[in-house]
Amino acid sequence: MKLAAIFTDNMVLQRNKPVCIFGEYEPEKDNIITVSLGENKATAEISGERWYAYLPKMKAQEKLDLTITSSGNEKIILKNIAIGEVWLAGGQSNMEYFISNSKDAEKHMSDMRKSNIRYYNVPRCGMLNEELFKAEKDSHWELSDSDTLGTWSAVGCHFAKNLSEKLGCTVGIVGCNLGGTSASVWVDEETLSSDKDTNVYLEAYQKACGGLTKDEQIKVYDEYLVYEKEWNERLAVIQKEHPELSWEEVQEKIGECKWPGPMGIKNPYRPCGLYNTMIKRIAPFTFRGIIYYQGEEDASRCETYYKLFTKLICKWREDFKDNEMPFLCVQLPMFAYENAPDDKTWPVIREAQMKASETLDNVHTAVILDCGELNNIHPIDKKPVGDRLSLLALKNVYGFDNCDAYGPIIKTIEKTSDGYKLLFNNAENGFEVRGKITGFEISYDGENFEEIIPKISESVMHISCDSKAVEIRYQWFNYNDVTIFGKNGIPLAPFRKKLI
Repeated sequence: MKLAAIFTDNMVLQRNKPVCIFGEYEPEKDNIITVSLGENKATAEISGERWYAYLPKMKAQEKLDLTITSSGNEKIILKNIAIGEVWLAGGQSNMEYFISNSKDAEKHMSDMRKSNIRYYNVPRCGMLNEELFKAEKDSHWELSDSDTLGTWSAVGCHFAKNLSEKLGCTVGIVGCNLGGTSASVWVDEETLSSDKDTNVYLEAYQKACGGLTKDEQIKVYDEYLVYEKEWNERLAVIQKEHPELSWEEVQEKIGECKWPGPMGIKNPYRPCGLYNTMIKRIAPFTFRGIIYYQGEEDASRCETYYKLFTKLICKWREDFKDNEMPFLCVQLPMFAYENAPDDKTWPVIREAQMKASETLDNVHTAVILDCGELNNIHPIDKKPVGDRLSLLALKNVYGFDNCDAYGPIIKTIEKTSDGYKLLFNNAENGFEVRGKITGFEISYDGENFEEIIPKISESVMHISCDSKAVEIRYQWFNYNDVTIFGKNGIPLAPFRKKLI
């Protein structure tokens, strides 16, 4: 009898939902596994080499013991269990981003230590091997006064702290993320192969493996890890001694950056890899919902992202056995490297993220267009991101109807005698303009666009233009100044609309 690694002392279990406790099992005749928590008890169901027990709905409470026993005289006791709210924090580096590296880190970490939040980091490993099993054995739920608080997700921390204060209960975050990952890393092979557009990720992976055997793939990746370790050591030295050098100049001096390494069975960035070594290792843990910040790595295939993203949402809901699980997505902020050409891939990702919230139930998008930084793909101020996610949760998940969670979002565009009238949702109180209005463009052929400045009248915008216009778009840039907000401080969401 063995518990899944996510079940440890100090964990948080979801209130007001049946809770699944599960683990691995070596079949023995007539061996019965029983789980008890407080006054609640459940007998496990055996399915192959795994067992599952379902505890009934419970109210928020703390300082409980979870006891698992078997008729074979095995017993596991976990201490200091809380019943509260539990959310999965998924995505890539901006979700992984440590709170110790964020803006005003000392102040925020001091606040977090006083809050009723807990955290579990899912071990990050490229393949199912002894390294992963050891990391799982060493993993555990952490309290907010832990020495490891600095390694918690900054976005997850702010989100959890806000919820805990508003709901009056313990909030747990399960960090399941890794920097530089495509959404294709977080789904299974069947999901990717089900559509020709998403199957390209698998095709590219097979080509990149170059026909190597599994053993050969492991060997070349291990060699890369040695190179990467030595390269990173050289990088730290040269960045300290010569911070003025460009990325190209750095590589000329210390050698090529070979990240993410050769593709193969051990590379964590391969399609489906972390799905098997992270998501499947914690499923079907019972969550209230998911917060998700990702998309940067899929810009090169931006036109496919809507399909890939919605497939991920559906697959995760299936794995965690809740087809209506709330999914709160962070829309990508503004970003570009200075003097780099604008390939307009990030607007397509943003559009796909917003479209997902418009086409799938219980999916909501946090607009953070104003939270980006030029030349920095990892903006350091994560508090607005966590704050806006928590507003979405409070309004849409916890029923706080008076929660002002949305900025203006385009509703319709109507033809007028001298142009067009733009109508918006969530703009009843009008707009706040901070500086010069920028970001609006109009096209008369669908390919070439010119800047246009609308006139704002309370909650409506008017555009004067020729009647032959075919498209209007707003903030269709990887990076641009953001100056139009709702009265609640949340920016107008980007959009593009055909006029004919």
